[in-house]
Amino acid sequence: MPYFSRLSLLVVSALALSACGADRETTVSQSAITPSPSPAVSVPAPSVSPAPEVTPPATGAQTYQEKNGLFEISFPQGYNYQETGSGIAFVSGDQGFGGSIDYGPAQGTQLTSDQLEEALKAEYQRRLQQIDWQASSVQPDGSVRVDWTGKDGDGNDLDAISFVEQRGDTIFILNLFGINKSYQTYNSDAEAIVNSYRTGNPQG
Repeated sequence: MPYFSRLSLLVVSALALSACGADRETTVSQSAITPSPSPAVSVPAPSVSPAPEVTPPATGAQTYQEKNGLFEISFPQGYNYQETGSGIAFVSGDQGFGGSIDYGPAQGTQLTSDQLEEALKAEYQRRLQQIDWQASSVQPDGSVRVDWTGKDGDGNDLDAISFVEQRGDTIFILNLFGINKSYQTYNSDAEAIVNSYRTGNPQG
């Protein structure tokens, strides 16, 4: 069964709450990849049905476009992906590299780059077994890049880069990570994925 990370599922709403300094706490389960939503969270919970249906690998690059036009992303040959309810999770054919895009409302608050980074770090600190922050920087498009390594709830070593950004009232997180392998091993795949990633305004 392919490794589909739920690392940042529901994190987006938690980001908005923690960055705003909200007094209420979100409910977080013990597993880093199967969080439980708080009643106040507006992003839908992931389905935990038996075996997830995945899109089979294409013979060439494949593009996924979110149905409301919120984002678009392309994957190299051999990648599988699965919709999560709050975005999409994807994994390479050899399951050594994967990632996710998650999005949710900013709840009417405009967050600074520092607030986005601090909230992302605080939330991942709670959700992962261990994490080591490597570096962070604001990108030319306004997103914040955070490099990190860590261990998920199943004990998988992750060598990762996360991009967090706010577009209007929507917060987006793009995660890319080596799964028990070095990120650098998949650098060309990562570059192709990042270069194809576009966020937009919802249609209708």
